[in-house]
Amino acid sequence: MVGSRSGLKGAALSAAARGLEFAVRPSGDYRLVRKGGRRALIELAELHGRDEFYARLEAALGLPPAAVPRVPPHITLFTEPGGGGIGLYSSADLEDLSSEAGLKLAPGPWRLDANGTILEA
Repeated sequence: MVGSRSGLKGAALSAAARGLEFAVRPSGDYRLVRKGGRRALIELAELHGRDEFYARLEAALGLPPAAVPRVPPHITLFTEPGGGGIGLYSSADLEDLSSEAGLKLAPGPWRLDANGTILEA
């Protein structure tokens, strides 16, 4: 939810997430992401708890609303062998680096525990 380029550390992030229940709902909107020679397939998602998390984080850091960039909620489904995440740090990155994949698969709700483990899909 917070890009590695933000420089924010674990303690602030953990405090902002404490007690929140996050729920991920895949959207069925698949995107091909390309950066340099790397490629990935992602699915955009809805993330319940996201807005509250950002509000808490910004308040704890004394930042104004929307000061922490909102990483587009997504699930990385595939990278090339040996590849890592490409890094989508903003809506602008999503628009600049991705295109519609044209896949049609049925989405379903996912629930995560506090550690990010999928509880049910």
